[in-house]
Amino acid sequence: THGQHAVPATFGYKIAVWIDEFIRHIDRLKGSEERVFVTMLGGGAGTMASVGMEGLKTQELMAQELGMHSMQMPSRTIGDHLTEYITLLAMLSATSSKIAREVYTLMKQEFGELEEPVPIGAVGSSTMPQKRNPRLCQDVVAWAAEVRTFVPMALESMQTEHEADKTTSMMINSAIDRTCILVDQILNGLTEIFRDIQIFPERMRANVELSGGLIMSERIMLVLGKEMGRQKAHDVIYQAAQNSVNQARPFKETLMEEQELVERLSEKEIIELLDPEKYTGLCSYFAETYSKKASILVEKLRK
Repeated sequence: THGQHAVPATFGYKIAVWIDEFIRHIDRLKGSEERVFVTMLGGGAGTMASVGMEGLKTQELMAQELGMHSMQMPSRTIGDHLTEYITLLAMLSATSSKIAREVYTLMKQEFGELEEPVPIGAVGSSTMPQKRNPRLCQDVVAWAAEVRTFVPMALESMQTEHEADKTTSMMINSAIDRTCILVDQILNGLTEIFRDIQIFPERMRANVELSGGLIMSERIMLVLGKEMGRQKAHDVIYQAAQNSVNQARPFKETLMEEQELVERLSEKEIIELLDPEKYTGLCSYFAETYSKKASILVEKLRK
């Protein structure tokens, strides 16, 4: 967290978080369908003056034919439903961008935990032959940023004067058209990224060890806290952690110098508490649970 080691977490946990967000995006989009996808036949100003009740019936028949819903209050000044749609798509794009940015970051040599598909023969640079660039991730991030720019325009388009205004119609039409195209590109981009993404668990494990065991501070503090109280335990482990960083020494060494710790825990117990694989909490549970939820959702969407 905040760019620093916190506690161990699995890649499956990270995926579960993304799935959870996507489930909500889909729920919101489905929940908006009756408001967003509507037909309107209200005449020049929406008053139905030229068509009367027959116009409402015709509007309903149009909706049935198109698989949409009939606009309850037909008016050319209403734009909140279209703005809602663009906002929902922008939220979906924001999550997609976050995912792509994470893959982009973890693809850096400094991390080396993931790699998006890089086709054989792909050239990353005309002057640097070694380059394997995260092209797809960069595309998704850029497209998503563009989608978000249309939210203010959509909100502005709701400021329609009187009963119709070409200015705001032009704005919302442009926003809708471009947003839908971009979201299609974003989702296709994510699909391509994860269809053949490479995962390097050995590098993930090595990266956990970069802090020399400091990532396990919380676990040791909680165990010690049962013996001497949480705050006192925090002070003891804090001192050992700061000594490890400031003196560039392994965390285990500085822990063993804390008398109040070694009086209560053996060296063997301390070594066991420094194992990150035994402190991943409910990561496996979340990964398995949301993997199943994703599979169920995919089947529903395919029907």
